[in-house]
Amino acid sequence: MRLITLFTLLILITSCSKKTNKESVNSNVLALLEDITLLENKEYKTPIITFKELVISNAKKSITLTKNNISQSLTEAKNYKYCVIIVGTHTIVKISDLKNCKQSGSWGACMPHAEGYIKKGKLIYKKDYINNIIGLPNTQERTMYLFN
Repeated sequence: MRLITLFTLLILITSCSKKTNKESVNSNVLALLEDITLLENKEYKTPIITFKELVISNAKKSITLTKNNISQSLTEAKNYKYCVIIVGTHTIVKISDLKNCKQSGSWGACMPHAEGYIKKGKLIYKKDYINNIIGLPNTQERTMYLFN
């Protein structure tokens, strides 16, 4: 009887600690989604990579962006509260206004306004239309992460 009670207690403690850990990850992601500039304050050696690792397990949906699907992807982003785009391991942008967009000839889409960072040794803050932050369409990995 004691063995069963001990085993049950151990399972409860383990499941509660996992839930608490997941909740703290969600709160970290949420804080960064609310205010991307908090990325500067984090003590991560590689803040964009660290954020990407957190985002992968918390995003409702992710889309690999290409010139061919950018318009449809941005339209889909309107169904979500937050949209973050990460380029490789060096650029992160949070779309701040999907309605405020500017036509991009190279992307062939109306590119929304965003804010984020480009890592060039240190993080460089940018606030502009996403085409001016994520660069020209090429073979670089660009992933859009969507959150509610």
